Parts: sequence; C-alpha cells; structure tokens
Amino acid sequence: MAPTHVLVTGGSGFLGRAIVKALLDRHADWTITVLDLHVPPKDVLDRVSSFIQADITSPSSVNDAFLHIRPDLVMHCAGIVPARRHRYSTNQKQWHKVKTINYEGTKNVLNATLASGCRKFVYTSSCTVVIDDLAHDYFNMNEKTPLGYATLHYGKSKGMAEQYVLSSEHAEKGLEACALRPCTIIGPGDIAVISLIHDLIAKGETYFIIGDGDNLYDFMYIDNAVDAHILAIENMLTTATAAGQAFFISNQEPVYFWDFFAYIWAQFGHVPRFRVRIPMAVAWVAGVAAEVITYFTGAAPTVDRGSVWDAVRTHYSDNSRAREILGYEPKIGLAEGVRRSCEVGIVR
Repeated sequence: MAPTHVLVTGGSGFLGRAIVKALLDRHADWTITVLDLHVPPKDVLDRVSSFIQADITSPSSVNDAFLHIRPDLVMHCAGIVPARRHRYSTNQKQWHKVKTINYEGTKNVLNATLASGCRKFVYTSSCTVVIDDLAHDYFNMNEKTPLGYATLHYGKSKGMAEQYVLSSEHAEKGLEACALRPCTIIGPGDIAVISLIHDLIAKGETYFIIGDGDNLYDFMYIDNAVDAHILAIENMLTTATAAGQAFFISNQEPVYFWDFFAYIWAQFGHVPRFRVRIPMAVAWVAGVAAEVITYFTGAAPTVDRGSVWDAVRTHYSDNSRAREILGYEPKIGLAEGVRRSCEVGIVR
C-alpha cells in the first residue's frame, strides 16, 4: 500500500513550513510535497519528498504542478497577508493583488485538486473573515457568526475563498473539505506582529494607550496553530467528521490588547515609565492627519484610521467546535509563546 501523500501549498512560508516540519516529524512514513513560488529553506527542502515551484495565481502553472501527482490530501496554506502599511489599505490596486492571490489562487488550487482526483482538502482561512469588519466588536464569536461584513482586503479575500472551498457545489462533487480560522499568530521568525510591536520602542510610541485600554484580543502561538492543522489533516484522512465545516482556533486566552504590547516590550527590557490614554476621537483625528501627511510624503504611516479603530476593538473566539470535532487544545500558553517568540530576537 502506497504511503499517504499530502501536498502542502505555501510550504515555504511562516505557517506552511511549520506545518510541513510537524508532518515530517509526526508521520515519517508519509510522502510530503511542497508547492510554493519560493524555494523552502534547506531544513525543509532536504526532508520533503519533493518540491514543486508554481504560481498559484496562474491556472496553467498549478495544473502543470498536478500533472504527475495525485495527493491523498491537499493542505492549502499559500496566500498573502497584507502587513504594516497595507493592513488597512483601501487602494484598489492592492485589493486586486490580495484577491488574485487569496481568492483566485485558492480557486486554481482547488480546481487542480479536483482534476487530479483528490477529494480531501484543508484550507487555512482566518478569523479576519469576521473581524475585518472594523465597525463592530466580536465577543466570543463562533462559527454561527455571519460572514460578509469584512471590508479590509485580507478578511474579505479569505472569506470569499473559504466560501468557495466549502460550497455545496464542491461537496456534491465528492469533495471533503474543512477550513481553519486562526487568530493572529506569533512565533519565532514572525515578521508581522512581534517586529511591528517592537518598532514602537524606537519610535517612542510605547507611552500611549488609545481608548480606555480594556479591549480584549485573541493571539495564538504558532505551535498551537500547527497542532490544529495537523489534527484537521488527520481527521480528514480518517473519519472526515470535520468535512464541510470551519473552525475558529486560538490560544483560548484572550488578553488585554495594550497589556499584550507591554509584555512584549518587557521581553526586550523596555518598560514605559508612564502610560497616557488618548481618547478615541483624538486618535482618529491624528489618524486622518497622518494619512494626509504620508499621502504627500510617501513615508510609511505609523497610525491611520484603520489602526485606530482596530486598537480599541474587542474580538476573541469560542473554540468549542475545534475542541469537540478535532480534539484541539492549545499546548503552549500565550505568555510562554511570547517569551519563545522574543528570545530569538527581531526578524525583519
């Protein structure tokens, strides 16, 4: 009997390569293929069965990649996460780029998966399918929370892709698919969260709190996100009780947003001598002013209206479905996760 063959798209990225390493460690007898536009690091490339270089935004590139393989399951992790100045962008050119990779790319991968005869698919979605609606707080959101309100590029594109993957049309074709919605992930080598928060030290911006400072946020350590993905893969290859469903995953310990920042700064020996609370209205006006200044100067913005709104919101998720169906439980606490993430230093 041939060994189980899992193809991981985006296996060169932050989360993707961690999933690949975990699969190699936990299932040494499996065949693991990485599909990515970029060559994975040597510690991944030397261990996987094969690497296929392909551009998921190109249907022909993806179809060619699947010509000579028939995986038992496709783990689709490839995508783009707009960071820093692009996180709250309203630029239509940027939206086209994000949509092309996250939505059209997912369609291309899923269509090639079905054409290859594979009927098992795990998709890395995101909690932003809900929370990229900046107009509302989301307390203890779960999978019954409606989609379709996200306005930011990332959450909007991921929501479109998730709905495509989990559509009844594909289920009728025999596809068994599930989607994972991780919250903001931190970990060693993270360039999207820890480094951005660390930058505030040099900018002298650690003394300010926007709003009343009592808003809760979800973060999670990468090992826990990886565990959830492995559990989903194992479920889909056995009982497939996860098929047709989406799952919120987090560290299951929402924290005060501004306290989380302070804890990260403390790992680098920085403790603000004082904290000043800035009313939301004042911060919003500052955000507008900063947008105008950066529009004319071309400099990277420190603050804008989107980041101000995000800094005062509450959003955290209920992981009950992931616990019940996948058996997911976070193994690394958030405080320990921050310590591990920071001890390797800042990666740019």
